[in-house]
Amino acid sequence: MTRGDHQESLSIRRTAWKGIRKHFDSISTIAIVTIALRAAAFLPLLLCVDFGGKLPTWMGLIAGAAIYIAGAVPMRFWSREKMRRMFYSRHLNHRQQKVYEKWLKTGLLRYARGLVWGLPFLAGLVYFTVFYSILDVQTFLMPLRSLAILVGHEPDTSTGFLVAMGLIAFFGLIFAYGWWRDLPVEYLPARSLGPVKTLHWSRRIRKNHKKELRRNTFVNFLLCLPAFIGLGAVLVPYVLSHVDFSLSGEMVLNQLLRLRRTPPSPRELLMLAAVVLLLYLPFCIFRKTRNAALMGRLIKANSHSSHSSSSSGKKREYSLPEMPPKKVDFHPSMTGGQKIKEIQSTVISEERELAEDSARLSQKAEQNDHAAG
Repeated sequence: MTRGDHQESLSIRRTAWKGIRKHFDSISTIAIVTIALRAAAFLPLLLCVDFGGKLPTWMGLIAGAAIYIAGAVPMRFWSREKMRRMFYSRHLNHRQQKVYEKWLKTGLLRYARGLVWGLPFLAGLVYFTVFYSILDVQTFLMPLRSLAILVGHEPDTSTGFLVAMGLIAFFGLIFAYGWWRDLPVEYLPARSLGPVKTLHWSRRIRKNHKKELRRNTFVNFLLCLPAFIGLGAVLVPYVLSHVDFSLSGEMVLNQLLRLRRTPPSPRELLMLAAVVLLLYLPFCIFRKTRNAALMGRLIKANSHSSHSSSSSGKKREYSLPEMPPKKVDFHPSMTGGQKIKEIQSTVISEERELAEDSARLSQKAEQNDHAAG
């Protein structure tokens, strides 16, 4: 890392800390709402398990997926936009129509593009979770033995299982990369741009700022390490206490797969909760705030570059309008309430002008695209 990169990283980190201190109540609200929505999505599945199998698991999965899609996906954009507005919000129009619909469509597009990269990884998880319950032992082990033959070994279950774990880890990295590619989508103003233009802006930011995004990904990984270490400290002893690795490969595999039917003890559950509360949530909040600070800076940089390319005669993409903040003049006789009303009227007027500029720029860009075509 060069000296300039180090200074930029320090600047983003200081900006993130400043945002947390200044908007601690808003960030706390975002965290609570996000956790509540995700907990509500898992609640139907937990109810199916608690009823002792009287309710089918697929019913809980469908209900949980519906709650997650209808609630957590759009609110993901609400939370990211709210955090990014703490650092950069000049271009936003807060009176757009059909905001929920745009958030939902953009979220579904973002999830669909990310899940395409994760299909092999998810297929491996389904094989070891769902097929283990519905197939007999010999049929279930047949693909693992085939994997062992493919790498030049005898049809051994242990070797096949190791190869399968290696493939799942490899496909997991591909899934992580595919999900990372569209990370800017979550922090862009989808309510103003819409799904397609949000995706175009994400590509543009990824193309112009690869170095910053990769460095940010490395920092995010470091921020996740405490949670990974804490989970390992709890789960590794749990696995070792239920699995005898001195047995044959098939027996070890069977014991590993049966772990999902062996609930952790109350002490282990408390330790996992402590890891989440102490080692995951604080770092997660800082990680998301840091992402918002970085994306605010990159959006602002791309907005300036759009205007520069437009003034130089180059073909311009849709750009977010920039306006200097208006100065509010107060009369000496004004009370506190009157000053607040004056500020509110000024903000509303500024947002209306920004909305008009945004629509005018979008229309002009589309006309230029048609003329160029």
